[in-house]
Amino acid sequence: MNAVTKNFLVRALKFIGFWIVVGTLIYLVGKFSYLFLPFILAFIFTSIINPLKKFLIRRLHCPPTVAVLAAMVAEIGAFALLVTFLITRAVREAHDIIVHWPFYSELLERVFSHWLNTVQTAYFNLPGNYTGYLNNTLNGLLKPVPSLLTRGFSLAAAVPEWMIIIVVSLVATFFMSKNSQRYISAFVRIFPWEWQDNLRALGRDFAGAFSGFIKAEFIVFLLILVMSIGGLLLIHARYALVLGTITGIVGILPVLGVGLVLVPWAAVSLLMGHTWFAVELLLITTAVTIMRHIVEPKILGDNVGLDPLLVLISMYVGLAATGIIGLILGPFILIAYNSLKRAGVFRSL
Repeated sequence: MNAVTKNFLVRALKFIGFWIVVGTLIYLVGKFSYLFLPFILAFIFTSIINPLKKFLIRRLHCPPTVAVLAAMVAEIGAFALLVTFLITRAVREAHDIIVHWPFYSELLERVFSHWLNTVQTAYFNLPGNYTGYLNNTLNGLLKPVPSLLTRGFSLAAAVPEWMIIIVVSLVATFFMSKNSQRYISAFVRIFPWEWQDNLRALGRDFAGAFSGFIKAEFIVFLLILVMSIGGLLLIHARYALVLGTITGIVGILPVLGVGLVLVPWAAVSLLMGHTWFAVELLLITTAVTIMRHIVEPKILGDNVGLDPLLVLISMYVGLAATGIIGLILGPFILIAYNSLKRAGVFRSL
């Protein structure tokens, strides 16, 4: 075996081994993501509060501890005010629904009775093979309902667990943000000294890119929120603020997105005879969905410095491989790969 062939085989084995390790880490993080969730959230929170923390330290000369606490209080306070405002509006509008419930109940009963009578008449006029197919289809649609209800109760029962996760995340955020340089230095010192400068540059590059990703996702969320609330206000929908906010929050989810709220609402409106209102809801859904698919990859690409198509692929693959956590994990891995590539790590493989 000559030297060229030997060198090629060594580099090929290194490259394959590197990606086997990366694939194993992705699998483990996806499989045991619930164990890492508080610290993943803490890393995200740290990326969000660090700009304000640095501003307070550099411009106002605040001690690091005070700067971190002030940044966390500002963010948590803003979030708490928003939640309080939404809960207040939700309670007020829920009270309005309860007051008018006899009217809504009677109206829904009349609409569904008429619809069921129509369906029943059409059903009994169908040939036998069609009714059998329809029965099987309806049974298939209804089969997941018990499991969905069970999952809903499980989520409600998991509220105390989520409170623990949030508390752990906030504590971890404080220490990550306050002592980030110390942790980075301790980690870098594990490696040979000739690697340390490259590792520090790699860390700065990765942190900047990931902060850009969080910023981009927040911008997309705001756009979905504004379009949802604005669209509902434009068509004079009742409870536009609360339902628009819920739609905006749910809109973060891919594939389903705003359709998870607006499509069922449109279906009920159609059954109640409000055809034009149902069309308007579907138009809002279409507009928000198109906006997201056009704007999200572009904003992510501009803020993170990656090709929008690669960002979209990483989010889809992450979602398919590991679930919702993959929406962050996919771009996270892509950002890490891009940072490693810029640092010249792959040239030595």
